[in-house]
Amino acid sequence: MKVVGLLFGFVFTFGFQGRSQCNGAFALCSKKYNEVAYLTTHNAFNSAQDNFNLPNQTYDITGQLNLGVRAFMLDVYNFFGNTVVYHGSAALGSNTLAEELTKIKVFLDNNPSEVVTVILECYVSATDIETRMNSTGLMNYAYAHQLGTPWPTLETMISNNTRCVVFSDVDDASASQPWYHYMWTNMVETHYSINDIVDFNCDFNRGDSINDLFILNHFITNSVLGTGVAAQAAIANANPFFINRALQCQQEKAKFPNFVTVDFVELGNAKLVVDQLNGLEPLNIGEANLDTSVQLTPNPTDGLVTLTSEYIELDAMRIFSLSGKDVTDQVFASQVSDQEWHMDCSKLSSGVYFVQIGTFAVKLYKD
Repeated sequence: MKVVGLLFGFVFTFGFQGRSQCNGAFALCSKKYNEVAYLTTHNAFNSAQDNFNLPNQTYDITGQLNLGVRAFMLDVYNFFGNTVVYHGSAALGSNTLAEELTKIKVFLDNNPSEVVTVILECYVSATDIETRMNSTGLMNYAYAHQLGTPWPTLETMISNNTRCVVFSDVDDASASQPWYHYMWTNMVETHYSINDIVDFNCDFNRGDSINDLFILNHFITNSVLGTGVAAQAAIANANPFFINRALQCQQEKAKFPNFVTVDFVELGNAKLVVDQLNGLEPLNIGEANLDTSVQLTPNPTDGLVTLTSEYIELDAMRIFSLSGKDVTDQVFASQVSDQEWHMDCSKLSSGVYFVQIGTFAVKLYKD
């Protein structure tokens, strides 16, 4: 009896622990929905795998789910009576919304401890979306949130099997559609039309700063075609640049980045950044808070820079490229006073760098 009891206890405990993971981690179960970071794909449907031209992603939504993506931005249109997804023009590729939602529904069927978010740029009605939610069965997982009330924990959402949260940028839900949430009473975002990596900032765009959820748009858009740029995504998605920007915006705006939104999600360190924000992975050397207490002049520079900071320590100072490469040995630094250094950066190639001192860092622009 004792052996059987112990065996039963082991099986029960093991099974319970297996079910109690939330989005792949025990530590996330006790966190509220708005306290968690979610790897998010911009124009998630617009993938090379699904034969879209000028794609924003390499893999389709199923492939993205397998890479850890848990939130998807979809552009939805009416195309000759069909509810479809495409970016810019259907001539570049399109798919039915139902097929994309089915991919998410199948994943939720097979992964009962996962929570997924759908974020719609919508050119159809809430009723059209509801029809597709019902026809695919995804409505069975829909969560309805009452504005102004606390968000539930992931564990609660999983226990209730309300594991799909839907947002739209059009406020046309009826009283009978409480699962259809208006984005801009729930979310605030950073700017989405960034054409160069040096133009990233933390300024808010749409939505109110007091809203519960924060979209950190982190992708580069081709200024002529309005499309994704894989080469730029590889740089933008790499640490320490990526985690530094996320932490900078969290600090500057006092907002936790919930939807960390990228192009070409497999490039760089996007999944790692989300895990770091969620406290599942440690911050590595070179990944530090950007801080205005470290000053560089002139900046941009053609070579010679004066650095001032109360935190200066020779052994603690490192310089990193955007790709995360340590280039400290290419810079000659000499101390002038307790809080001032002169740096010769003439050997650095033109570009953007991070000068890190202890747990602080600042951008350096080299002409």
